[in-house]
Amino acid sequence: MPDSVSETETTRKPSMLRRGVRRIRAFQHLISRKVDHEDVVAHVRDDGQLSGRYIFMIVMSCAIATLGLLLSSPAVIIGAMLISPLMGPIMLFGFSLSELKLSFLRKSAVSLVVGVLSALLISILIVKLSPLTDPTPEIVARTRPNFFDLLVAVFSGLAGGYAVIHRKGETIVGVAIATALMPPLAVTGYGIAVGSLAVAGGAFFLFMTNLLAIALSVTVLSRIYGFGDEEAGGKRGYWQSALVVSVFAALSIPLGLALRDIAYEAQATVTVRESILTPFADERARLADLVVTFPRNAPVDVVATVRARSRVVDAEASIRAFLEDELGRPVDVSLYQVLIDEDKDLERTELLELADASIAAPLRAQMARLESEAAVREREQEMRRAAPFAVSAADIDADTRRATYFAEPEDGFTMATYRSLEQGLSRQHEDWTIQIVPPVGELPLVSFVEGGVEFEAGAQDTLDTCVWALERWGARQVAVVGYASTAGELQRFNNQALAYRRAEAVAGLLAGQGYETRVTGEYRAPNQRDDERQQGYQRFQTVQIRPE
Repeated sequence: MPDSVSETETTRKPSMLRRGVRRIRAFQHLISRKVDHEDVVAHVRDDGQLSGRYIFMIVMSCAIATLGLLLSSPAVIIGAMLISPLMGPIMLFGFSLSELKLSFLRKSAVSLVVGVLSALLISILIVKLSPLTDPTPEIVARTRPNFFDLLVAVFSGLAGGYAVIHRKGETIVGVAIATALMPPLAVTGYGIAVGSLAVAGGAFFLFMTNLLAIALSVTVLSRIYGFGDEEAGGKRGYWQSALVVSVFAALSIPLGLALRDIAYEAQATVTVRESILTPFADERARLADLVVTFPRNAPVDVVATVRARSRVVDAEASIRAFLEDELGRPVDVSLYQVLIDEDKDLERTELLELADASIAAPLRAQMARLESEAAVREREQEMRRAAPFAVSAADIDADTRRATYFAEPEDGFTMATYRSLEQGLSRQHEDWTIQIVPPVGELPLVSFVEGGVEFEAGAQDTLDTCVWALERWGARQVAVVGYASTAGELQRFNNQALAYRRAEAVAGLLAGQGYETRVTGEYRAPNQRDDERQQGYQRFQTVQIRPE
């Protein structure tokens, strides 16, 4: 009797499985009957092939997207999506996979490759000609793909396949597909133009991830609607399904890890912000500035500025120990404590309270302590008044005899002026360590002899001033831009090379001092001829250093 029961259960399970499969096939047959397969395939084939209109529209779309990225304008980027023709060849690619037609696959691949190359060329050209080359938030947002980007591409592909199969709303869905593809492609061109492999690589990985996810989503949906049933039946259909699942799994792993890292960094930044003021018992202490970076294979770098009425000696060590325990990894903390003026009435009130206590010895000890603190504050106030320029903030520690002045912009004050003032204050107060942090602005130009790559007289001192300012700002990554004048138009290509060689010469000196440099040679800069007429040719016998 038990044997017959187990045999019944064994035969019932395959039967239930077969019934489930039949129901799925019946549903698939029901929805596929409502679709004109031949008409859809013909439409997809015509819309996905290479044409002059396709190339023109993709170049225009990428040009607008590149300008929107440089301007950090979401509205302009959306405008580029409205005219992007990328949906056509991607649909053809997805349907060709479901029907296993190599001729369609080849045509769609040619369309995509030509379109991608055309888009990259126009993006590189625009960035090369643009005076705006700094990375904007819109650009940075597309250099670190994560799992959410994959989901956006999958949903866009499913929506696109549905719209094409039912021939409704294709234009609107095409915008969603272009949103997942065109901006990363434009950022890839930007990264190539500025020489940043990290930016170009991250954006191109996002582009290829979205492209494959959209195409494979279209393949899955088209198979559900019965496309390619005859060609991909039996084992070929199973192999096709296994391939789609494998690709999605392979894409999900690195993107999921990237999303985990982004979430960790966001939570860690919140933890750091909430912990910075922990060592300060002063209720008036305020966090003025905070920068948290997460270098690869290096400790978390925390740079913070705190405004308080009194200095906490071991604040950095306390914060570092707490954060390392909370984050579970090494942390480097650079804490700048800026003292704010304290109400003198508090001292008088404290003295009166001590006098009322009628205890002479504690009173004398407390008065001695207050007098000592008053002397320290007096020395700090004296050093504040010693600055012969406008100061936005000052970090003065009379115990360690260190003074840091944060200068405000003033007319007539150059970087060389602030450096000279720092040297003068250091000579006047030899027992103090004095630093002046100049206002952030353009660094002086490093001059070269006309037509050569040798420094002009005084250029080395100018370069030393630039390095001094970079150290005060804490900048370790710089762009080095070389210029050449338009004198001798017949030597145009030599002038282009000359501008680049000048930038390389300065970049080599900066690299020797531990700076990361990006070299650019600019010849025929915007409005260069007008500037030369007003300022002279020597203005473009120079190299400019820009912190990044």
